[in-house]
Amino acid sequence: MTHPRRAWLGALPLLAAPRLLRAQSGPGAGPWPNRPVRLVIPFPPGASTDAVGRTTAAVIGARIGQPVVAENRAGAGGNIGAEAVAKADPDGYTLLVTTISAAAMGPHLYPRLGYDPMRDLAPVARTCHTPNCIVARPDLPVSTLREALDLARARPGQLVYGSPGNGTSGHLIAESLSHAAGVRMQQVPYRGTGPLMTDLLAGRLDLACDNLPAYLQQAREGKLKLLAVTSPERWYSAPEVPTVAEAAGLPGFAAMIWWGVQAPAGTPAPILDRVAAAILEGFATPEIRERLRSFSIEPAPQSTADFARLLDEEYRRWGEVVREANIKLD
Repeated sequence: MTHPRRAWLGALPLLAAPRLLRAQSGPGAGPWPNRPVRLVIPFPPGASTDAVGRTTAAVIGARIGQPVVAENRAGAGGNIGAEAVAKADPDGYTLLVTTISAAAMGPHLYPRLGYDPMRDLAPVARTCHTPNCIVARPDLPVSTLREALDLARARPGQLVYGSPGNGTSGHLIAESLSHAAGVRMQQVPYRGTGPLMTDLLAGRLDLACDNLPAYLQQAREGKLKLLAVTSPERWYSAPEVPTVAEAAGLPGFAAMIWWGVQAPAGTPAPILDRVAAAILEGFATPEIRERLRSFSIEPAPQSTADFARLLDEEYRRWGEVVREANIKLD
């Protein structure tokens, strides 16, 4: 059986090639780009951000007439890759697959960052989004999120949940949920979804909070219990799974995980405009929409101005969550 990620990646050149050839032969090419562009993915290979990043590279490359080369630079909840881009030359040849973790969450937990995400990175466009999920090992004696929270109340600090890293969406959403529900659990941060999934399947964790797409197949096979999703409404790919708001009795609790593209501050506006136009066009096409939705990710292209507003709102929101819940890194 073909691994779903390999099938995904194998299809990208087919999606990109026709438009790329037309763009390379088209008239009116300007001085940018005259060589390949680097797109930094600030998380390891094999999870949602990697798949989104490689799709983004294909979408942009097909429309600017040069290859866009994806490069994984993982660590510190996405901040290592984000810092590398923030410090790169603002010439349009280095871009970032930005995430809610790197742009809006992690910076509040890493006070000694070598860059300011709101000052040193320029918004280009949002690409897509998906919810996180709360999952449990199959032998945990619960069948609902409410029962899991009741168990956490009965065993303060004893239930252990995994996240894909400190400062990631899995970390902060789980801590926000714990704070809202009045429970205390112990976090184990991992270096990405792969090792987190391994330990959850092996029963070395009680729960996990992470991007939904990575866990759907295991849940459908009965290897994990999918307790809730963090979207405002039930998600189309798992309509039988309640939202956190429903399952935990917490009206209004919701958090969507989004991806977009940023560039070093000072990158010329015409370059940013061209990349944004490529993203808005590419992520609105039926083939990209179908491909993303097959992996439980919804295209949600957003203009530079709208994306800038989203970044500001999310940065403020998660800063408040960190302060109110008194979330600190060990």
